[in-house]
Amino acid sequence: MPAIGKYLLIFLLMICVSSSSALAWGGLGHRTVAAIALLLIPEKAAKIEAILAHLEMDGDFVDAGAYPDEFIRDHDWGHKFDAWHFAALPDDGTPFVCGECLLKVLPAQLAIMRQGGGGKAEAVAIAWVEDLVGDLHQPLRMDARLRGGSLFHVSYRGIKACDDFTKKDPKFNLLKVWDDCLVEELAAGRDPKTLAKDLLGDIKTYKGRPELGHASRHPWLAWATESHALAVSVAFDHLQEGADLEDAYILGDGNGALGVVRHQLLLAGIRLAFLLDQNLAKP
Repeated sequence: MPAIGKYLLIFLLMICVSSSSALAWGGLGHRTVAAIALLLIPEKAAKIEAILAHLEMDGDFVDAGAYPDEFIRDHDWGHKFDAWHFAALPDDGTPFVCGECLLKVLPAQLAIMRQGGGGKAEAVAIAWVEDLVGDLHQPLRMDARLRGGSLFHVSYRGIKACDDFTKKDPKFNLLKVWDDCLVEELAAGRDPKTLAKDLLGDIKTYKGRPELGHASRHPWLAWATESHALAVSVAFDHLQEGADLEDAYILGDGNGALGVVRHQLLLAGIRLAFLLDQNLAKP
């Protein structure tokens, strides 16, 4: 390969790595949520994956959970969709203004799903629903404080990165910790499908599960409130700017940040299965 071609390839790979490492919940988190949902509605897998074949990337159900982050975001030059990944609920009780936030976009994508058609629009809507339900359960993405923690700088186990192999980032922040570092530590090398099985344990269906909460036409509003409460009580809890996050924060007494991430990924997967099953267009 000519030298210029080799360096161009390296540059493009660096772009891919850097962009994918800054995504909501991270690719690992989103794929884990999707894998949990798939295990709970296996009878819908073939139909959904046939629709997802219209996507530009692999139409696999699990990978589609990261499609908005790994394909749409790379082509969203005007950052039109950035706001879709958040709902900035205030901590001080001031009125919440959604605008084009997740809580407006999610029901819109579910409506597209219900219309059916089996084409590109339905495929993109399914991918968005997978992605948005994951983001809905990432506590900091439901909190307005310091842009969901993206302006709150910390270090993680002594470094400004998720691991020693990642270049240290002077802008490393709390949002990054919850999007990526905690999920990676929880996974401990497991791939999304293996992690999903381990998180589910003996749960075989979403039906009748207490995680769904009370019957409601708009359950995601209550789910967002739950996530926001965790942002306040756990993610931001008494932290100081520049803090180094160690075992006391990450593990706690069994109820630290890592335990919250485990619980939120499981909740997201169960609730995603419910929303997909209830909103997928009937034959």
